Amino acid sequence: EMKRAEGLKFAPADEESANADPAAREVTRPAKRGAANVPPGLPNDQAAIAQLTEGERMIAERKPRDAEAAFKKVLERYPQQPRARYGLGLVAMLDRDAARAQEMFGGLVKGDAAAQDDPLVLAWSHVYLGRLYQNNDQIELARQEYQAALNVPNGPEQARQAAQKGLASAGGNTTTARP
Repeated sequence: EMKRAEGLKFAPADEESANADPAAREVTRPAKRGAANVPPGLPNDQAAIAQLTEGERMIAERKPRDAEAAFKKVLERYPQQPRARYGLGLVAMLDRDAARAQEMFGGLVKGDAAAQDDPLVLAWSHVYLGRLYQNNDQIELARQEYQAALNVPNGPEQARQAAQKGLASAGGNTTTARP
């Protein structure tokens, strides 16, 4: 059943969801077949992978309660799992709970639950922290987060573009060397 489900591609609930958030699109992109499709920090546990996938799909469909439930199931078994923590950060963003989002994304960029082995989660966490700081007029902290997102090795291109855009809107320098 998992092999069959791997090939399924879900359409977004509506056009707005399809184009609204590049981070949601990136996280919910189709996975490659094989062991490379296991998220960093998670053993090859098909049930946990299925829950992560379900949570990511619920984020894309803008169903935060369903996404939250799926991510919490993963965290019950793997309390430090970065993708599940990142998913809860996205849920907080959908709920417009800036304090909770800052807590979740902040834990992913430093501390025990840091997502050092997952460039997608690390880069987007920096971008979202930058946006949160910028929304609170903490421009210098926002610039630091956007710059940190640009410095993530092997970070996704969409996160790079979002960081460059954020840095430009925060009045920072957007020229950096690509690692």
